[in-house]
Amino acid sequence: MPFLLLAVTIFNMITPAEIEKLATLARIKITEEDKVSLVKEFDSILGYIDQLKKVEVSTDTEGRVGAVKNIMRPDEARQISKEDRERLLNEAPDREGDFIAVKKIL
Repeated sequence: MPFLLLAVTIFNMITPAEIEKLATLARIKITEEDKVSLVKEFDSILGYIDQLKKVEVSTDTEGRVGAVKNIMRPDEARQISKEDRERLLNEAPDREGDFIAVKKIL
């Protein structure tokens, strides 16, 4: 009875050379042992991300408890009387003409 030998290929998603390049960009020194360890860790993380890419996610938020929904009213200009406008402007700490003065923020 012939034996069937299956070859398992370990596919690295990231190479030690790429780890070294990342370390250079991050300006950190890593040893060869660290590179081997980081390749395994990165492969594990990237494998998990690859699994997440395959998950189908429904973006239908209707019917779920706690679904996010816009509850704000539309932004519409409203006319107010001159007296109400003056009263609002007088309540502001600083004023320049018919405008409320605020500190410049950059």
